[in-house]
Amino acid sequence: MQRKIRLATRLAVAGAIAGGAVIGTVGAASAATPTGNDLGSWVAQAQSILAAHGDHVPPAAAIEARAMTESSGNPNAVNNWDSNAVAGTPSEGLMQTIVPTFDTYALPGHTDIWNPVDNIVAAVRYANATYGAFENVAYGTQGY
Repeated sequence: MQRKIRLATRLAVAGAIAGGAVIGTVGAASAATPTGNDLGSWVAQAQSILAAHGDHVPPAAAIEARAMTESSGNPNAVNNWDSNAVAGTPSEGLMQTIVPTFDTYALPGHTDIWNPVDNIVAAVRYANATYGAFENVAYGTQGY
């Protein structure tokens, strides 16, 4: 199953880039630059960071499902067409967080919205705080 998810992620990212998806400018590296270049490794790193901070850690499958819904696994995705974008705060990165939300829920040393691990950490912390647990929104088809 993991292999299928990774393949789907790679294909989705390649398709999004080939299809002309809007790509954001990558900001400064965060304190912990992610290793690997696939969704599974980013999720595992984020889970470790969340656990070390004492946050509720959702299953990898839940995080991966949300990432695929939000950005098709593309850590450089930018949503320039929804209500957040109209208000001047487009959703950005792997988990499609807006900057004010990301800034509120990011952990020290993990403050780069374009870093997929940092984006997962902030998104999970936001969903845990807002919806009781990340899993409550993980498998939805709408934004969270």
